[in-house]
Amino acid sequence: MAKILRIYFLLPTILILFMVFYPFAANLFYTNTEIMDNRPLHEKPTEFSRTYAKEFEDYYNDSFAGRKKLISKYVKLQGKLNIDTGQYFYGQNGWMFYDSIKANNGNTLVDYYAEVYFDDEDLAKMVKGINMAYDFYAQRGIKYVIFVAPNKENVYSEFMPERMQKIRKSNISRMDKAVEYLKKHVKAEIVNAKPAMLSAKDKVAQDLYFKKDTHWNNIGAYVGFSSLAQVLNQWGAGIKLPSLAALDITSGELRDMDMEAGAKEWTYEVAYRPNLNSVCVQFEQNERVSVCKTSGTGNSQKLLVWTDSFASALKPYFNRSYKTVFYSVAGLKKLSEIEAIVDETKPNIVVDELVERYFQRFANYPRIFGGEYD
Repeated sequence: MAKILRIYFLLPTILILFMVFYPFAANLFYTNTEIMDNRPLHEKPTEFSRTYAKEFEDYYNDSFAGRKKLISKYVKLQGKLNIDTGQYFYGQNGWMFYDSIKANNGNTLVDYYAEVYFDDEDLAKMVKGINMAYDFYAQRGIKYVIFVAPNKENVYSEFMPERMQKIRKSNISRMDKAVEYLKKHVKAEIVNAKPAMLSAKDKVAQDLYFKKDTHWNNIGAYVGFSSLAQVLNQWGAGIKLPSLAALDITSGELRDMDMEAGAKEWTYEVAYRPNLNSVCVQFEQNERVSVCKTSGTGNSQKLLVWTDSFASALKPYFNRSYKTVFYSVAGLKKLSEIEAIVDETKPNIVVDELVERYFQRFANYPRIFGGEYD
């Protein structure tokens, strides 16, 4: 009995020692080599320096044996308990959403709650700036259209946490109201893809956004592109888009999600002119620009698209509709840099693409197109 009692009292110590030293022992035989956080793994430092200890700690935290299993179990626990993970949080039915203000990346929750709208000063700046941009392009014989992709939180709002749904004021966001106002006061075309997305999401078996990623998938991008094509066709694009019901949609490949480490979801292949192949390279005249060329589109107009991350899923539809498409990341503040790209690419049409949470940037257009940052 005395031996049993000694063993019983030693159990906590044995358990603690096992928990502390097991990863070290396991690392003699196994190690983690899988990227799970959408970033490269830290490499093992090879030279001693003042930062050696910190570099080795970063390396070990990324590579210790069993990391994948521990992260997987931790993530499942967070999901079951609906734990807020910071900038990403869990909704219902396996959906995750983005509190982008915590990443200084727009404000998705202000857009969602619809309690605060752009004020008169912001709207006045937007009108002035968009009209300045329109005139800038018009002077070069270029047509200009603004294209807004809605936040995931405003398309799949029914899967937001119940506590958030209860305090939401309206399903009309500040972007929706701003677009409605701007259409009456600016010369540029503006396309809000949100109505098309809300209409389409119940017409297809698949989702339009990834559940655990901030972005739309290829199906959602097709729906958004369809709404933009109505304007492009007015300018001679001749784009013929099959209805969603007529589309051949197949599973693509598993893709890493940006809101949950280790999570993967299927992409989709949408059979829009699948026989056309695009060749995309960096534009020789400007390292900020890439160019895609596609033979057989029947459309010789040149397109320049100012992009954010939502443009990635749009590219197949742009490329298969135009022979030449230039892409450059939006957000340039120097008018001289914008002017250089436009004059070097000489597009017929400029598409100013952005996701809803970035809509505030139009209030800065008077300063940008006024050359204040040059």
